[in-house]
Amino acid sequence: MAKDTYTSFEDLKSHEKINRDYRIWASDVGSPVAVMAPHGGRIEPRTSYIARAIARNVFNCYCFEGIKAGNNGRLHITSCNFDEPQALRLIARSQTVVTIHACTDRQSRVYLGGLDERLIAVIADRLKARGIATEMSRSRYPGLNPANICNRGAAKKGAQLEISRGLRDDLSQIELMAAATHGALTDFIAMRHASEDKSENKIKCRSGGNSCQ
Repeated sequence: MAKDTYTSFEDLKSHEKINRDYRIWASDVGSPVAVMAPHGGRIEPRTSYIARAIARNVFNCYCFEGIKAGNNGRLHITSCNFDEPQALRLIARSQTVVTIHACTDRQSRVYLGGLDERLIAVIADRLKARGIATEMSRSRYPGLNPANICNRGAAKKGAQLEISRGLRDDLSQIELMAAATHGALTDFIAMRHASEDKSENKIKCRSGGNSCQ
């Protein structure tokens, strides 16, 4: 990928105009999960659509969208430098962040990265069950830097989904992928709540509770 024109949102804002060159869309529904398209609109086509399709007004959602007539690539701020204030406020209120990106591969697949290995495994299982090819992108799109926006929620670990051109060109595959990822996030939240309840019960037992089994 070419070197970014801007190294921060403040830098971008001083040269580009909101609602002429870019726009920001955010929805905070009080969920512990935020789904984000930091390079949405015409920057990385269809990533905004996919983020919203995954979130479905159930999870928090954020899209930074290029809307220029051309050359929207200049609005790309790499994930480790992405610091738009609304985005930072939303992820500060979210336990887990999942970011949606686009790559140019012609094969239909999703490359999975990020620091939350458990979440990544749940998403991979759901995608494979729908017949969507996945690849753990430790080399190409690792998402392992703690400064990556996907790893800056309250849990300090999240997931990054790089979606190929081959998949993004097929609306039926997009719908399958979005439904599978939505289901994976629902499962993940339920698993985390169950784990937290189990830990709380153990603490009660150690402190002398009478209902331990």
